Amino acid sequence: MKKLLTWGGTGLLISAFLDPIIYSGLDKPVPWLRDLTMAAGGVICLFLLVKYRNQL
Repeated sequence: MKKLLTWGGTGLLISAFLDPIIYSGLDKPVPWLRDLTMAAGGVICLFLLVKYRNQL
């Protein structure tokens, strides 16, 4: 579970920040709702990882 939360938190946050850069480089509209959802999911994963660090 710890590895899943770590991967989820870092992967989602990195993709949420890099996705707009990639889309703007391709001259396509940026899907902001998807990026905000990925960022929120990454923050939630890292929050759960910190909150339950002694139990994981």
